[in-house]
Amino acid sequence: MQTIPGLANNELPEIRLRTMNAETMKLFMPIFKERLKRNLVEQNIGYEGDLDDSLRESVKKSGDGVMGTLSFNFYGRFVDWGVGKGTSLMEAQSGIPLAAGRLTARRRAKPWFGPQYAHELKRIAELTAANTQQVLAEMAAQMNVQVEIKI
Repeated sequence: MQTIPGLANNELPEIRLRTMNAETMKLFMPIFKERLKRNLVEQNIGYEGDLDDSLRESVKKSGDGVMGTLSFNFYGRFVDWGVGKGTSLMEAQSGIPLAAGRLTARRRAKPWFGPQYAHELKRIAELTAANTQQVLAEMAAQMNVQVEIKI
């Protein structure tokens, strides 16, 4: 297996999601991973299971919250964009060959990651907002203070 210099095991620099609640993130990351695997199956992106097997998720606590990390083989992004093996991103987006005599791009984007990531990013923000609202309401109740929280 060839590797890209400076990129360990062809893995994409990690995709990171942040939240405040560790339990929420621990439940969220495996669901995100399974949805990506489902997208690979639905889009018929095989590659002998390499991409599917390369999906890894982890959850770590840090000083300012909780971070969920997802990584996978680098070529998964090329599949998502519809580029690779002689097809540049500009050719794929425009459908016009960059050089005279070059065939038009026959690759099509198979967006298995991008749209799902955008959806999950929005969902984790919603969950974090709801979680924060609940924690603040509980703190206000303990202090015997009337507070209305709108997010």
